[in-house]
Amino acid sequence: SLAGTSKADKVTKVKVALEELRWLPSDLGSPRVFINQPAFTASYIDNGEEKLKTRVVVGKVTNQTAFFYDQIEQVDFHPYWGVPQSIIVNEMLPRLRNDPGYLDRAGYEVTDSSGRRVPSSAVNWGAYGANIPYSVRQQPSEANALGELKILFPNKHAIYMHDTPQKSFFERDMRALSHGCVRLQDPRGMAAAVLGTSVDYVTEKLKHGHSNEKVTRTIPVYVAYFTAWPDLAGNVEYFDDVYDRDTRLMQALDATEAVRSPAS
Repeated sequence: SLAGTSKADKVTKVKVALEELRWLPSDLGSPRVFINQPAFTASYIDNGEEKLKTRVVVGKVTNQTAFFYDQIEQVDFHPYWGVPQSIIVNEMLPRLRNDPGYLDRAGYEVTDSSGRRVPSSAVNWGAYGANIPYSVRQQPSEANALGELKILFPNKHAIYMHDTPQKSFFERDMRALSHGCVRLQDPRGMAAAVLGTSVDYVTEKLKHGHSNEKVTRTIPVYVAYFTAWPDLAGNVEYFDDVYDRDTRLMQALDATEAVRSPAS
């Protein structure tokens, strides 16, 4: 896709990247995790060295991954998946109206507003629209949407990194395919990196079922969006503007410049 990228397009991408850099700390810190959504990659960088780089899947255009930074706090092994209300309403509810017991069969737990477990088949799903007074979570299993582990950095966007059973997505070039969270091709490698341990240690932890472990070091994570970004050797790489954010940012910059320019 880069064969048709003109020098002018590359200059625009760099201009946008320079503006977006202002949104981040001047010192990104070390160690750090850097996710670049248009590149569909996540890197663990320590002492100026990229110790790990893995492919990722990010949010679909209709479920975009946000641009923010936070701090990694915890790794969950064999996690539960708390199903977001939007997925319950938009994706599960149509099926539940015809097949109310399917959550019971598929390894999900349903709880009412007071936290009591109830069978999915006992709920009159047809009585609800956008507001459903039940919570749904998927039990740890090979079929769990989060796979075998998730890496948490609590934030208002409810975004985190996790494994996935849908491994085939990593073979695609365009990997904006999730509901917004960041799926990792090498979750064990990333978990070992942020915990400061080995993949063998992570593998051993996974043999013992559901558990979690706190990250004891300060590790910032950048969930970033740069269509131009240098590798650690300083060579700038260019990526497709998958969410069309560059266009809108250039419009904002142009509008700002027009307001600031003295009237002729």
